[in-house]
Amino acid sequence: MLPTPEQIRSFQRDGFVAIGPLVDETALAGLRDAFEALERRWAAELDVTVERYRTVVSQWTGLWEQHHAFAVQIHHPAIERVARALLGVERLQLFHDHLISKPPAHSSTVPWHQDYPFWPVNAPRALSCWLSLDGATADSGALHFMPGAHRDGEKPPVDFLAHNKDWGPRAKDAVAVPVEAGQVIFHDCLSWHYSPPNHTDRPRRAFIAIYMDADCRWAPAHSGWHPMNELVSVGPGEHFNTDRFPTIRRADLDEASP
Repeated sequence: MLPTPEQIRSFQRDGFVAIGPLVDETALAGLRDAFEALERRWAAELDVTVERYRTVVSQWTGLWEQHHAFAVQIHHPAIERVARALLGVERLQLFHDHLISKPPAHSSTVPWHQDYPFWPVNAPRALSCWLSLDGATADSGALHFMPGAHRDGEKPPVDFLAHNKDWGPRAKDAVAVPVEAGQVIFHDCLSWHYSPPNHTDRPRRAFIAIYMDADCRWAPAHSGWHPMNELVSVGPGEHFNTDRFPTIRRADLDEASP
């Protein structure tokens, strides 16, 4: 699975592209089951019900280190091929994964923002692979993008509690990107995006793998507070340590192995 020339042009022009479905229903069901098992464990550790836990916590990182299903998923061959082709790099490295949930009746707007200003990475050679586990519609909290805004360059990190970006006349250009379960939205780390609340009675969960060019270096001066800094065991300006930031297997090389 490789992106078509038009999909690559779309990604370069707009900063995002939805492709797929790339993950089949069997794998999706396994990921949903794995996440629900983790939810039960985390809720029990806090001595609260799963229902209560879901109304309070909406984002988790490092799932690949906590469940085999997610450890397999970060090396998904079709997603790896597409991500590498869109970035135009030979090797990918995981910056981190995370799962974002917008449960029915208990979610809020995630305001307009870029991702890269929050990351301790030396260059914006990275993208997010946003895998929809349930499907996302305009009513359930689909991602919205401002096409082409990634080409405006990096801006200061936004305040998620107070930010309300005013696009002025450009606001009419914003687009919602609804996807079905198994589809993946690949978006540039400088893309501007937001998501509204989930107004349906269905869950809206997405598993996101953030891949960077494997030649990227740790740059704590770019974002000294990011939680991933605690996992780094190299010095500033060095390549990220692969025990906590794994190199992603190349599907074409795996297939060529005897």
